[in-house]
Amino acid sequence: MKYITYYLTAALLLIAHNSISQNRNWTIARAKDEKATVRYDLVKKDEGTHFYYIAETTATTTLDKLDAYFSNTENHKQFLERTPVTKELKKLSDNEWMAYYYFNAPWPMSDSDLVLKITRVRKEGSLQLIATAARSDYKTKDVERMNTYKVIYDFKELANGSIKITYNADYIPIGSIPKFLIKSWFPEGPAQIVTNLGATKQH
Repeated sequence: MKYITYYLTAALLLIAHNSISQNRNWTIARAKDEKATVRYDLVKKDEGTHFYYIAETTATTTLDKLDAYFSNTENHKQFLERTPVTKELKKLSDNEWMAYYYFNAPWPMSDSDLVLKITRVRKEGSLQLIATAARSDYKTKDVERMNTYKVIYDFKELANGSIKITYNADYIPIGSIPKFLIKSWFPEGPAQIVTNLGATKQH
């Protein structure tokens, strides 16, 4: 019964996320190195700027390697920008765990942190990791917590033997972000995340 609930929850999260993504006013850009494509939409909210973006690339690796790599939360700091702390807090099951991220934001932004639940969905030819903000009293430093955060990492085998990597993000960073920082981060920031993730698993 718990496996049925797990897959149903994962499916509902994915459907809800995809329905939001399909109704965006996307700006589409290619990374300078031509290795990734990024779609993004920035929406002003009372609590800050809502970032929506989807970054895609391909990599020469395997689902098994990506699965083993991503399942170790300590590895997340290697591909996420300005995230010096990424660690597992609690194992919920073989396919779900609680994690903690600490974000070292560039000036003039403030540092922040995040507690999230990560759900792993492995099927024939594909792997998904769904990360969603979760409530928790866990703290390492006195910083403001990010509460709006939904990210899906999607890995799919292609006919040519490579892996398509899609990073689908939906979150509100803490504080007001200067326009020059936003402009300098898109599309290269999201593109670098998926490129780093793919490159990391080639060795």
